[in-house]
Amino acid sequence: MGRERASINIDIWGDSAFRDLTVPAQALYFKLMSHPKLDYCGVVEFHPGRLASMSRETTAEDIMTAASELSEKWWCVFDQSTDEVMVRGFLRHDGVLLQPRLAVSAAKAYAAIASNKIRAVVVHEVKRFKRENPGLAAWDKPQMITLLKQESADVRDTVTDLDWAFLTMTLGEHYARRFGQDYAQASDQTSGSATTGPTTATATSTPTATSSNEDALERNERYPQVLPHPRRSGIAS
Repeated sequence: MGRERASINIDIWGDSAFRDLTVPAQALYFKLMSHPKLDYCGVVEFHPGRLASMSRETTAEDIMTAASELSEKWWCVFDQSTDEVMVRGFLRHDGVLLQPRLAVSAAKAYAAIASNKIRAVVVHEVKRFKRENPGLAAWDKPQMITLLKQESADVRDTVTDLDWAFLTMTLGEHYARRFGQDYAQASDQTSGSATTGPTTATATSTPTATSSNEDALERNERYPQVLPHPRRSGIAS
C-alpha cells in the first residue's frame, strides 16, 4: 500500500542546521518529504522541471540551486544518473522502522532503488537507527536481515556533483548522455525519416522568415530551454 500522509516532526525547527538553510532549500525539502511518489525509504524521482511545476514562479534552475544546497549540507542524496533523490532524515523521523510491517515495505522499496550510492546510504541509515533502537521487532524480519547485509556508506563519504548542463541540453545531446552516441544518432535518423515526405514544388520553395519563426516556436514548445538566471550566473556546474 502506498503512503497516504507525510510525517514531519515539528522538532525540525529546533535544528540549527535546518534553520540555517535558505527558504528555497527548506521548501524543496518539504516538497520532497510530502511528494506523492516518495517511497518507504524516503526516495523519489528527481526531475527538476516536474518539481518546479508544482509551484508557481519556480523554475528548474531554482530547484537545482536548492538541491545543491541540500546536497552540500547532507540533507538529501542526489543521483542524476538514475534521476533519484533520497531524503536522508525520512527513515529516522517518519516512524517506518518502528512498525515491522512498514519496515518490510521499506526493505521492498530498497530493492527497487536504482542508484548504488543511494542504496548504500539507505543501508547506513538503517544500521544507524538499529544501533540506537536495538530492540525493535523489525530487525527480525527476513527482509530487513537481508538489507542490513548490503553495502553501506555514510552520506559524508559520498560525492554528488549536480550537473546543470542538462537545463540547456538539446534532445539529441540528452539521448547521447543518457544512452550513448549511437542511440542519439539512431533517434535523429528515425526522426528525420519520419518527417521526410514526397518532394513537391511547395516543399522545395524557399522558406519565409515567418515559417522559420513558427518552426522555432514549435521546437521551443516541444523542448523548452531553461535560460541562466541572472542572479545565479556565477554558479558553477
